[in-house]
Amino acid sequence: MYELINVGEKTWYMNAPTNVGFYLYNPPEVCLIDIGDRTSAENALAHIRENGWKLTRLYLTHSHADHVAGAAFLRAETGCEVFAPGVSAAAVKHNFLVSTTLYGGSASADMHGKLLMPPPCECAELTEDEPIPGLKAVRLDGHDMAQAVFGTTDGVWFTADTVISAGALEKHRISFIYNIAQHLESLDALKKIPGRLFIPAHDEPCADILPLVGVNRSSLLEVAGDILKMCETPQTMDDLIAQALEKYHIRLYLMQYLLVGQTVRSYVSWLLDRGRLKPVYEGTRLYFISEK
Repeated sequence: MYELINVGEKTWYMNAPTNVGFYLYNPPEVCLIDIGDRTSAENALAHIRENGWKLTRLYLTHSHADHVAGAAFLRAETGCEVFAPGVSAAAVKHNFLVSTTLYGGSASADMHGKLLMPPPCECAELTEDEPIPGLKAVRLDGHDMAQAVFGTTDGVWFTADTVISAGALEKHRISFIYNIAQHLESLDALKKIPGRLFIPAHDEPCADILPLVGVNRSSLLEVAGDILKMCETPQTMDDLIAQALEKYHIRLYLMQYLLVGQTVRSYVSWLLDRGRLKPVYEGTRLYFISEK
């Protein structure tokens, strides 16, 4: 864990709970792709100093805490610039936005835990002038409101959370997705990206990303089918969340309620848009039922 592994002439990655990319674009200047938590940031900085490199830029694929929590530490230690795509840049800077959007209102103190609200960090929005020459950025939204994947001149792609490991899907089946339609489009787009090596944020590198894309797509469609089956009889949103927690063997606590809750809501929205579900109103209650 936290080893620096060379995967190209200018490209390395550090194996960590969230894999961290290193791209030596203008020696000794190096940029990072994602950073994980404070421990990960400390280890990444140690590697940079041991190699005599200078950290100038940190590119965050999206705003979730397991990708950005160490950013404020790195910026304070090195003065590096920090970038993230679209609205994710605002969420990195204004750290309450993630828990607030998950909950759908002003979040309680317990909802502002470190797993949902990392230290705030000054962050600029990724533009056409960024990233630096030699590093490509492609928007693959859906898992988060805004997400980018990054590719180096060595043909190495850091694919963020566009795909998650087959092991994680086998264990729980359901994974966090903000927008189902966008996520499906991003899975299709990832299949078309040419590369020599693909490094997901939470899985081992692979030369062929297609099997993992297929597993992720199949899991998504299976969950959608499960929700449709649940709604063969009218269900409230809380009914659906409770059934999802039970079916996928997820222990209920506040953070999981927020994560699974938003994901179930995203599935419901997608199924409503596709005409597969319809809302039913009984008095002051809203139910969802499958369309025949």
